[in-house]
Amino acid sequence: PYMHLVETNTAVASACLGVNQCATEFPGPTGLAGAFNRTLWHAKGEVISNEMRAFNNIGWHRGTWDAPRSQIGLTGFGPNHNIERDPRFGRNSELPGEDPLLSGTYAEHMVRGCQEGDDPRYLKMVSGLKHYDAYSVENDRAGRSFNISMFDMWDTYLAQYRIGFVDGRAGATMCSYASINGVPSCANDYILNKVVRGLWNRTDVVVGTDCGAIDNMIHANHYAKDDLAAVAAAINGGADMELGDVYFSPLASGGTNSLARAIAQGLTTAAKVTTAARRVIANRFRLGQFDPLEGQLYTRLGAEQINSTAHQGINLDAALQSIVLLKNDGLLPLKTGKTIAVIGPHAVSTRDLLEDYKGDELCFDKTENCVPTIGAMITQYNAGGTTQVVKGVDMDSQNTTDIPAALAAARAADVVVLCIGDGNNEEHEGQDRVNISLPGVQALFAQEVLALGKPVVVVLVNGGAVAIDGLIAGPNAIVEAFCPSMRGAEALSMLLFGDANRWGKLPVTIYPANYINQVEMDNFDMSLARGRTYRYYAGPTLFPFGFGLSYTSFELVCTQSPQAFECNVKNTGPLAGDEVVMVYHRASEAIRRSVSHPVPLTKLVDFERVSLSVGETGALTFTITPEYLVLTDESGNEVVYAGVHYFDITRGHGSVTTFSITAPAYAVVRNNTV
Repeated sequence: PYMHLVETNTAVASACLGVNQCATEFPGPTGLAGAFNRTLWHAKGEVISNEMRAFNNIGWHRGTWDAPRSQIGLTGFGPNHNIERDPRFGRNSELPGEDPLLSGTYAEHMVRGCQEGDDPRYLKMVSGLKHYDAYSVENDRAGRSFNISMFDMWDTYLAQYRIGFVDGRAGATMCSYASINGVPSCANDYILNKVVRGLWNRTDVVVGTDCGAIDNMIHANHYAKDDLAAVAAAINGGADMELGDVYFSPLASGGTNSLARAIAQGLTTAAKVTTAARRVIANRFRLGQFDPLEGQLYTRLGAEQINSTAHQGINLDAALQSIVLLKNDGLLPLKTGKTIAVIGPHAVSTRDLLEDYKGDELCFDKTENCVPTIGAMITQYNAGGTTQVVKGVDMDSQNTTDIPAALAAARAADVVVLCIGDGNNEEHEGQDRVNISLPGVQALFAQEVLALGKPVVVVLVNGGAVAIDGLIAGPNAIVEAFCPSMRGAEALSMLLFGDANRWGKLPVTIYPANYINQVEMDNFDMSLARGRTYRYYAGPTLFPFGFGLSYTSFELVCTQSPQAFECNVKNTGPLAGDEVVMVYHRASEAIRRSVSHPVPLTKLVDFERVSLSVGETGALTFTITPEYLVLTDESGNEVVYAGVHYFDITRGHGSVTTFSITAPAYAVVRNNTV
């Protein structure tokens, strides 16, 4: 048996092999994107492919189905890299942020880490991008169709996938539940055949339907009148393989034999089915599965790979770079030996430290007891001190009975670490959030804690960004941890106590609570009304995209040549630390006035991360390419307009260095018309 449907967004979905030998579980992609670190994303891919090969080599299985039916193959579905279009979307915890370049670059390097290795003859595994495309609503997701212009398709919803397919060379994809302009993604000739296999010349990409997508065509969105019409629409539209359903399968395999009957009735052809089957089998040839196994490097990977010491180290490094310091008046780093109260629902949470689509099993005993809590890890790191851990309130209830105990702990403490946010009950597959404020009585609880006048560190743990409008001025420090995962509590403790200074930057905008009253959840127009994401939203933010602080200080000096922006970053502070430098493009007002389509307020075109010791200077080169100047026109083409283009180089806060380039003439960089 060979199971194609294995999730690999943050871990290889699998059963545990033994104690401390479960698949390495990485931080949620939102935080990981905030690392702005291509090398780290590639390393994540290498870990996942090492473990997937190992599981396959020893004949291991998933943890959600009976073992004979779920033997792990070498096709992994991940990364999930749709855009975080709206903070209410229930699956934001699975996504690498709101920017197409950042999301696409994350996918490119994770995919390369997964698929490429030391043996150039073979793929190490096949990575499948998901959910292709425009998947950004959970409520009634199976029956909805969204009107999306060619401008928005190419400026936002296809942009990151082009990077993943063309630059990352992803070998597969999972088409989404979304219908685009009336056509389900899994029957959408435009996005599957014309774009992926035509414009992007990826005729080898295997398209698997999301589970239930074919059934949805019959019973949810009613695109097809019956099962024969549905399977024909899928095959004709570009799908190759059915995941999680029975319509492609013959009666002998428990299926409905719909595909064979559709061929017999002339709704599709045997030639199209043969082409689809060839694509599926060809990937297994590329994996080396039909060649002699002797002498193949990847077949030597065994159980020793699973959550190995090396993999754990990479995972901890990932967690350290996935957490963002939003505010610090000097309280951080904390001193050990103090009395610390760790309070709030996330002081004791386990499952809610992980994103929505975690691996199948976290602990060998099939519980979540092996997941270290924030309270437990702060207790461990507060050497010589006293740490009290009190939940105080639930994640989402009106129960206030435990608040007095938490306040008592806070009163007795030198420092309070207030761990709040949301969890998987509030946002998950199948459920969008109704609002983006703290659920339950957490906001009330937080205000009572702040009223005590104690030094307070607020730690946010969440998938989609949480609005904390009334909680910014009061705390001494604010930390955004997103879904930090298995090593997250440890990484957070290292950062809080100053054992590490490797913070990330925000890969999303943190909006005020009333933002959701200004944009319709179902509207996919990115620039309409107040706009979506930092590229089109000009209103107030709690914290902007790209923002993030450090315990040390940096000096950024940049110069411009005809070919590049050259930057020197110097660590001028008291501690070693990491910094991220970002380059943004702004079109001049003259260009904005001359075009009839939306133009981003600003957009990320490049970035680099550096690690610097005290006094050290790092040199960065940003090579100027036509891609830096590109805008998307109303037809979806990527063009450079004649005129002045500005480039802002920033660390996400502090001073900004601005350069300009004058494009002499209009040019089409990428013609996306089909």
